[in-house]
Formats: sequence, structure tokens, C-alpha cells
Amino acid sequence: MFGSMHRSDDTSQLPTSTSDPGLRNIDMNGPPIATASSNTSVTSLSWELRVQAFSGLFILSIISSLCGSYLMVLMKITGFCIMTSISAVLSLASTCFLMGPVGQCKKMFHRSRWIASSLYLLMIVLTLFAGLALKNVSLAIICTAGQYVAMAWYSLSYIPYAREAVKRIFC
Repeated sequence: MFGSMHRSDDTSQLPTSTSDPGLRNIDMNGPPIATASSNTSVTSLSWELRVQAFSGLFILSIISSLCGSYLMVLMKITGFCIMTSISAVLSLASTCFLMGPVGQCKKMFHRSRWIASSLYLLMIVLTLFAGLALKNVSLAIICTAGQYVAMAWYSLSYIPYAREAVKRIFC
């Protein structure tokens, strides 16, 4: 199915980055590509299997989110909090298959994303706390909205100048 998408592990023809011998670039100005000799965690799964795992977890996260929305309509706040938080965790786990868990954490806590990532994780925990421990429907919905805002802000960090454009619109 994804046979044409296999990556070549032969990087001997690529120029070496001057900052780290374990990283290779197609262009000296391009983003570094991790190789097996670098200190990053490189998964042993094939690219095809990684894309399939990503797709499967992402679809499960969408289903969990839809189930959570349905439970909110039924005013079952405990189920809503659990399903919404499961959806958020599945979304994060799905991207771990594409870049590996260590690469995911490095990108999440990069200096330009650490605040949004921390807020996102905090909002997941607060959503569970507000819904399960406090049984406060309003606070749980506010924390869920906070999850979506933090995730959107985090996602915008991957698009050049997107955060600046949003700031100009809303500020």
C-alpha cells in the first residue's frame, strides 16, 4: 500500500551537518534528518507500519472525541472528560509513531513550543480532575476548551509566521 514511500537509509551521499556528525542534511540549510548513529530514538518499525499506526491511532482519537461530544450532550460529564482526554492522548501518541517518542518530546518542548505543550498537558490533567474529582461540569468544559486552544496554538508553531498572524488578528 505504501511501498513507494520507503525511506532510503543510505545517507553516505548526503553532506554532513557541521554541528552533529549523526545528523545529515540534503541541503546545509535544511532541517536535520536523524540517522541511526545519532542520539535520537529511531524506531525499528518500517515507514509503512509507522504511517499505518499513526493513521489508526488518529482515527481512534477522532472516534473518542466524537464519543466524548455525544456524552457531553447526554450530560454524562465523567464519560465526557475521560473520552476527551483519551482523544488528546491518542492524538499525541499517533504522532510518536511518525517521529519517535524522543523526537516527539524534543519537538514538543522546543523553546518555541514548551509553553503551549505544557499548557496542553496541564489542561488534559485539569479536565480529568474537574470532571472526575470535582464533578464540576462548567470547569470541565472550560478545561476542555483550554485543551483545544493550547493544541491549536501548539499546531500553529509548525506553520511559519502563523502565530504572528493569529496574534495580529486577535490582539
